[in-house]
Amino acid sequence: MIEGQKIEPVRNVDAEAALIGAMMMDNRWIDRAADKLEPGDFFEALHGRIFSALIKEAATGRTVTSVTIKPYFDEDPAMIELGGMRYLAVLTQDSASLLTASAAIEQIATMSKRRKLIDGLTNAAMLAASMDATNEEVVGIADAALSSISDHGDGVVQVSAHQAFGEMLAAYDEPRYGVTSGGQIDSLDEVLGPIRPHHLDILAGRPGMGKTSAALSYALGAAAAGHGVLFVSLEMNRLELMQRATSDVIFDGQSGIPYEAIRDGRFTSDNAKRRVYEADRVFRNLPLHLIDASSLTIGRLNMIVRRYKRRMEAMGQKLELVMVDYLQLLRPDFRTDNMNLAVSEVSRGLKAIAKQYDVGVLALAQLNRSVESRPDKRPMLSDLRDSGQIEQDADAVVFLYRDEYYLRQGKPPETDGKFIDWQMAMDKVAGQIDFIVAKRRNGPSGSATGRFFGAYQAVRGAVQ
Repeated sequence: MIEGQKIEPVRNVDAEAALIGAMMMDNRWIDRAADKLEPGDFFEALHGRIFSALIKEAATGRTVTSVTIKPYFDEDPAMIELGGMRYLAVLTQDSASLLTASAAIEQIATMSKRRKLIDGLTNAAMLAASMDATNEEVVGIADAALSSISDHGDGVVQVSAHQAFGEMLAAYDEPRYGVTSGGQIDSLDEVLGPIRPHHLDILAGRPGMGKTSAALSYALGAAAAGHGVLFVSLEMNRLELMQRATSDVIFDGQSGIPYEAIRDGRFTSDNAKRRVYEADRVFRNLPLHLIDASSLTIGRLNMIVRRYKRRMEAMGQKLELVMVDYLQLLRPDFRTDNMNLAVSEVSRGLKAIAKQYDVGVLALAQLNRSVESRPDKRPMLSDLRDSGQIEQDADAVVFLYRDEYYLRQGKPPETDGKFIDWQMAMDKVAGQIDFIVAKRRNGPSGSATGRFFGAYQAVRGAVQ
């Protein structure tokens, strides 16, 4: 492109007019066009409004003509300027429109995507010229623009009930349907069930409840069972995650190498050091991949998932589970100071990723501070931080809760008469972690108990 040259919008207004004419002449084109296009795909705004009116009128079951949609435009300035009914009549006079309708649909869709791409990349270029923006923000905007014209279709699949039934029966023959922790946290597997393709599950809790430990234990167990897992961390870097994962892998339920020793490289014996080095054999064969990202937009995450899905397929692995730590650290593809709006966009984006790539998504989420002000600190759905959209999008919501954490904060002096009661209460809940399934779209809610081994940053199922 020549410097200073203005980019002209990509459009074909004649194709838009021809398609609208074809839809009025032969109403069968209304459904065909509606399957591929939206009003916003039309460059000429009036054509988009006519398209919308045609769909609304067709939904009533009546025959749609230029006469029946006239009431929609009696006070439309753009239509009046073009002659009102005369313009609508002109659109239905060219019978050649019926022959070109299919090509017009494809061209309008393609040009709409190209305009969005141009707008997105132009915005990225303008943002790149501003020193107020970070490189990550610029890349995020550009990635979102590229994602908008991906070759994954519009996410709409149309089948007959018989075809869908056949797909359901075929799924019974699949060796696995959904991801579990592979028995690593068996009590959670039992109460939550598998994380299925297309599902967005939320694992939420206040700080100190063990969210990252539970998620990492789940990921390690799932990968050991053969499920391909992509663990996206926006809070901890890859070395911190690997130190935790190594302690978890070595821990056998009774003994292991404490996380702090691995973190600091401070081993009490040569045997302990040897066990750490031998953990390499476990990680070498795990279909587990880590993404270390200090900042990430939902559009950028979309591209990362697509890339790893291809890479893992090339390695003979299948990506089945995407884990995000944590949801509120992801950003939407636009800049906003409205946190509720930002979290809503991210939540919808995660659900879209689950559906688009046929994977399960397990996203960690923070709870708001209102939990701390209640006598009973067990979380509720209303405690989900920043947005009710998370609850709406999620197929399941699991809360993590540890009585031990709160009891430890209220430890009385040993000379206090309440100390013995406190000690008895602590002994009762020591190492206990509760999994509270507050929402489960395809099953009953409930709760289960697991064990949190803080020294090893490991979470396991309930001790039998």
